[in-house]
Amino acid sequence: MIERFSRLSAFEMAVAALSAVFGAFLILDPLVLSVTRDLNPDVRRFFRLLTDLGKTNWILIPSGAAIIVLAGLQAREQSLRRDVIYGYISKLMVFLFTAVAVSGIVASLTKNVIGRARPKLYEELGSLEFRPFTFDYNFAAFPSGHATTVGALAGVLAIIWPCARVPVLLAGAWIASTRFLIGSHYFSDTVAGYAFGLAFAYFLRDRLARKGWLFKRDQSGAIQLRGRTLLRAWTRAVSERVQVLAEGVLRRVRPGGAPRS
Repeated sequence: MIERFSRLSAFEMAVAALSAVFGAFLILDPLVLSVTRDLNPDVRRFFRLLTDLGKTNWILIPSGAAIIVLAGLQAREQSLRRDVIYGYISKLMVFLFTAVAVSGIVASLTKNVIGRARPKLYEELGSLEFRPFTFDYNFAAFPSGHATTVGALAGVLAIIWPCARVPVLLAGAWIASTRFLIGSHYFSDTVAGYAFGLAFAYFLRDRLARKGWLFKRDQSGAIQLRGRTLLRAWTRAVSERVQVLAEGVLRRVRPGGAPRS
């Protein structure tokens, strides 16, 4: 079946994708919305806490700051080994920052151009109401920006740590699903956003591999992350530093849990 699908032309694939999206708009979205509206209020509050992980600021601000700090450290560093490590980690941060920022901007522009009404207007307008180019929050449902951010982040983490790819992508899908579980988006909005963010991360990886920047192609043609030895060394150093800090905190705490005077 996959082989047959791969033989389709770009036009045929586009028609199939649009048909699937329209089917989701018409059938799946109202069905899922009717189920999620009956969620327990406590469960909904929990999902509202999780959904904030789809905001970009907690990713872009730290990664952007890390890029600036690492550039400063690299400029002053005398040790060649540390200079190489700083440069490598900086590249990883640039990859993360670019994947999240660019996919988020594209998703934001796209959903405002499409202008799909949000679920809170379902009773009044239904699931097929579109007001393109209104740039109104109430008409910016498809695709979900939060889900796009989560998809891009999950994609970057899956690329950097392929051994953890399955749990990372599943966790990302679960976090993204909170968008329709709390009623901020339809099911199709969330799926489209998560898929776009994920696809953009891999698209960016492929483009960087062509340039030989951070990624490379091996003899079989598969794309590999450069400097995995450096990544392992950095991860080990960070974990050791965290362990030392944790032990220091524990030594300052009495057996009963009260801090020493």
